[in-house]
Amino acid sequence: MSPAGGRGQSAMKGRLGKAAVLVAAAAVLIPAWGGKLLAQQKEVTLESIMTYENSLVKAGMDSAGELLKTTKTEKSQTEGVWNELNEKYFTSFSRIGHFEFDSLLKREKDESASARAASWADAMNLFTQDLQSVGEVVEWMRNVMLDISWLESDEARAEDRFKAYLRAPEQNGPRMAEIVRDFKAGRLGSSEIQKCLDEVRGMRSSTENTSEAVIRDLEEVGKMEALGKDMDRRIVRILEGWGEMGARHPGVDPKLAAGAAAWIPAVKKRWENYIAAREKFDRAYAPLLEGKLFRDIPVFRDYEYKDLAGPVRELELELKTALVAAVQREKSEEELRRAVARDEELTKKEQARVMELWKSVSIEKARELQLAYARAAGGVNRVRELTILMSRLPEDSEDYRKASEEARLIQGFSHPEQLAAEKKIRDFEELERRVGEEVKRIIEEHEKRRRSLGLAPGIFSR
Repeated sequence: MSPAGGRGQSAMKGRLGKAAVLVAAAAVLIPAWGGKLLAQQKEVTLESIMTYENSLVKAGMDSAGELLKTTKTEKSQTEGVWNELNEKYFTSFSRIGHFEFDSLLKREKDESASARAASWADAMNLFTQDLQSVGEVVEWMRNVMLDISWLESDEARAEDRFKAYLRAPEQNGPRMAEIVRDFKAGRLGSSEIQKCLDEVRGMRSSTENTSEAVIRDLEEVGKMEALGKDMDRRIVRILEGWGEMGARHPGVDPKLAAGAAAWIPAVKKRWENYIAAREKFDRAYAPLLEGKLFRDIPVFRDYEYKDLAGPVRELELELKTALVAAVQREKSEEELRRAVARDEELTKKEQARVMELWKSVSIEKARELQLAYARAAGGVNRVRELTILMSRLPEDSEDYRKASEEARLIQGFSHPEQLAAEKKIRDFEELERRVGEEVKRIIEEHEKRRRSLGLAPGIFSR
C-alpha cells in the first residue's frame, strides 16, 4: 500500500473515531426510551434529531406540569426533582446533543434544510433557556406551601391558645371584684386584708405571666401577619411570560410553545390556597391582633396586653396602703401610697441583687472548680502515664527522676497547677462567706423596712 493510501485510511479512521465518540457521548445523556427512539431510525438525520428533541422537551414539559401541581415541601421532592428534569429534558441538547447535530449540519448540502435546522436550533435554545424560569416558580411554590402549612397549623391552635391566655384572667377578674367590693365596704380587717394581699400577689404573678405569653405569641403571630398578601411581582412576570411563549418563540412548534400556558392555573391555584389559608388565619387571630382578647372580662377590658397586670398591681397597692395606714396613721393617703411605691421599688432592687449574689456562688460554679481541681496537672490519668513511663526507664536516669518527682507532687496535691486550682476554691469559699453576709444584711434591712410599714416581710413575695 502506498504512503498516500495509508494516510488516507488513517484520516478516515480518525474521522470515524471522532464520530463514534460523539455518538457515544450523546447516548450517555439520552434517556433509555429516547435511545430506543433514535435506534429505530435507519439513519440519524437533522430531521430525526429535531423530532426527537421536540418530543424530549414535550415530555419534560409534561413532567414539569405535574411537578407544579405537587403540594410537597421537601426540597429534594421539589427543587431537586426540577433539577433532574431540567438536566434530562431541557439542557441535554445544549450540553451534548448539539455535537451530533452540528456535525450533521456542517455536512448538509441542502441549503434550505440547513437553514431551517439552524433556525430550529437557535429557537430551541432560546426556548429552553426561557423554561429555566420553572425552577424559580418551583422554589417559590415550595415556600408558599410552607407558609400555608404554618398558617394552617397556627390557625388550628388559635382556640387552645386563647383558652390558655384567658384561664388566669377569667379566674382573677371576678375574685378581684369581690375583694374590691368588700374592701371598699369596710368589711376587711387587717388580717383579712393581709390574706387578700397574699392572694392578690399570686394573681399579679399569674397575670404578668399571661401578659408576657400573649406578647411573645403576638410577636410570633405578627410574623405570619407580615407575610405578603400580593403575589411576588417576579412570579407574576414569569406567568405573564408563560402566557406569551407562542408569540415570543415563533420558531418553536406552536403546540410546544403553548404548553407553558397550561401551567399557569396550577400556580394561581396554589396562591389562591395561600390566600384562603391566610384569611382563615386572620379571622382566627383577629381578637388577639385587634387587642380584644380580654374584652369580656370587665377588670381587664381597658388594658393593653403589656399593661394587663395593671389593675392587679393597683389593687395590691391599695391593700398595702391600707395596712401601712394602720401603722402610720399620721401620714396622708398620698404619703402612704408613696411609701408603698418606694418599698415596691426597693424590693425589686433587693430581689435583683440577691439573685445576682446567688448566681455568683452557684452550685454549677462550685462543681466546675472541684472538677478543675481533680483534673489539675493531669490528675490520676497523669499519674498512671508517669507510672508506665517509669517502668520503662532506668531508675538512675534523669528522665526517671523527673517523672518520679512529678508523680510525687501530683499524688501529694502539691503540684503548682493543683495549688492554683486549690486557691481558686479557697477564694470561692471566701466569696460564699461574703455573699452570705450581704444577703443576710439585705434581708434584715428589708424586714426592718417592711415592719415599719406594717407589711409582711418577704423579698420574693413583694
